[in-house]
Amino acid sequence: MKSRVGASLPAKFVVDSVVTLLQRSCEFHMILVCGPSRLGKFYCEFFLVVFSYDSRCLFIGPRVKIVKRFSDHCRMSAIEEGGERAPLISKEKEGKDSSTYGKTSTNSSASRSYGALSRRQRILNAICILMTELCERLTFYGASANLVLFSQSVLKLGSPWPSLITLLFQGTCYVTPLLGGWLSDTYLGQFNTIYGCCLWYLVGVILLAAVSITDDMLTTAFDTSARLVYFAIALVLIALCAGGIKANVAAFGADQLNQDGPRAVQTFYNWYYWFINTGSLLAITVVVGVQQIDIFSGYAINAVSIIFGLVALLARRNKYLVKPPVGSQLTEIAKITGNAIQNRKQNNGGWMDGAKSTFGGKFSHEKVEDVKAVLRVLPVFVTFILFFTVYFQISTSCLVQGAYMNLKLLDFTIPPTSSMVVTVVFVLVLTPLLEHAAYPYLERIGIKLTPLRRIGAGFLSSAVSMLTAGLVEIKRREVWLAGDICKQEVLGETRNASCLSVFWQSPQFMLIGTGEVLATIAGLEFAYSQAPEYLKGVIMGVFLAATGFGAFLANLLVGVVNDDWYPEKDPNQGHMEYYFFLLSGLMMLNFLLFLYIASSYKYKGSAEQGEEYEKEQDVLQLSVSTQSVRS
Repeated sequence: MKSRVGASLPAKFVVDSVVTLLQRSCEFHMILVCGPSRLGKFYCEFFLVVFSYDSRCLFIGPRVKIVKRFSDHCRMSAIEEGGERAPLISKEKEGKDSSTYGKTSTNSSASRSYGALSRRQRILNAICILMTELCERLTFYGASANLVLFSQSVLKLGSPWPSLITLLFQGTCYVTPLLGGWLSDTYLGQFNTIYGCCLWYLVGVILLAAVSITDDMLTTAFDTSARLVYFAIALVLIALCAGGIKANVAAFGADQLNQDGPRAVQTFYNWYYWFINTGSLLAITVVVGVQQIDIFSGYAINAVSIIFGLVALLARRNKYLVKPPVGSQLTEIAKITGNAIQNRKQNNGGWMDGAKSTFGGKFSHEKVEDVKAVLRVLPVFVTFILFFTVYFQISTSCLVQGAYMNLKLLDFTIPPTSSMVVTVVFVLVLTPLLEHAAYPYLERIGIKLTPLRRIGAGFLSSAVSMLTAGLVEIKRREVWLAGDICKQEVLGETRNASCLSVFWQSPQFMLIGTGEVLATIAGLEFAYSQAPEYLKGVIMGVFLAATGFGAFLANLLVGVVNDDWYPEKDPNQGHMEYYFFLLSGLMMLNFLLFLYIASSYKYKGSAEQGEEYEKEQDVLQLSVSTQSVRS
């Protein structure tokens, strides 16, 4: 390696240069040059040489400001070379962060640095991912929104099976992200996992459409047992694929904009949730409306939707910033936790410190701290379980309640599922309103809504929504008992409903939507920000698993309470308000538990990293002092 050298350097510059050397991502070299001086004496001096990644000598000399001037050039040279050279990074850290970004391919190992794409290209990447999520959510809600009524009217299943099947299906959809995250991290990578799941998703919705074919359309009887088998296979495929997509799509999209700063990531998550609700809005209006008229055509739309999602995903396939799979982090977490338990008595720190090599363990300090960061968020995620138990009432108990209310709007009969449109529209309006008006205004007057504060506010809104639902149910039954009865047809089945308008459900749906915007968006942001760089898939999967456990808890409650508290077959013959009041009370207790956990939550990282993250949070309008998730 050739270089030119200049005049003697003062000692202070040598020290400053070493500090600069450790802080820069460029390739710097301190070269010791020895030789005779003009006076004939032998001397040795340090010279700072700055090289670009193509080995061109850029600068030799004592002026630090020139070093700074060339730092960007060094980075650009690294980009041109594929970002393959990374000096000043330890082997351990390199192993963790070696997930360079590059061309999306099932076989290619080609890599592309963040800076290789312009901001416009990165935004286009994010938009394509958001469109894929919109189509997937349209397909999911198109398949699941009428599942209770489909099970009752088409499959002729008795109570409480329609609600149990729906909740079990929805819960599985949100637990399978753990499997999807594991597959992505270990074998496939994020893009390939999403792509493969979309393909099998298509198979599942085609099977579900086949199950919805009536005997009249076939001109022969559809064997009941075969119909149930196809129905089960379709739901299993959809649940597995929805989980695989869910585990990866949010983090995959956020990674496209990660270099643009935490504000860009927060904005992505806000739009991510907006696109989710746009998809669900189309499902519970257009798709559900078609299903009310022709159930087969309604389910066939889902297949078309997921095909459009595949097209959107593949549109930028060679431009995405991707991370190659680096191995199972779930397995690594299990090993570290087991080693910590084994050595828990050999250290003076926390119980997880027993896994550190300094305390006789087998793992580095950095890896153990990353696992501790994951374990620290688990108590917060536990409180989301009951929140999602309440959320899933939209598609079960609230749907049953709505089916026995007056569905007439002038001469048009509203599908019971379409009453959920109030929640979706409210979310679509409230999300940008909070993002661009409420949050900036509160910031200007000195009130900072941190993620934990927003989560708490969302929990309160959720509790009040169930209280409101109980009051509406009391009013609905009073009208029915007074003899004000309306006969109406729902999916081909005639029902004696209360003449109280279904629009009385609007307040409870608006409150559920408010809780969704506040708690769920903040929860996603919290999960992403607290995840170490290489554990984002795992921690997002854990957050989504809390959603699934919420559905399982709802399933358990339906099985535990008697038919009087959950009269799914005919709410006119029971007291469903008791069930709503039970959920409201449990949610308030959950809110108090959350307050206790949030008040003692400690953010991961050192003091130095905490200061860096605080600066990022100022940009994000967050006041919680946390560590930066980037190394």
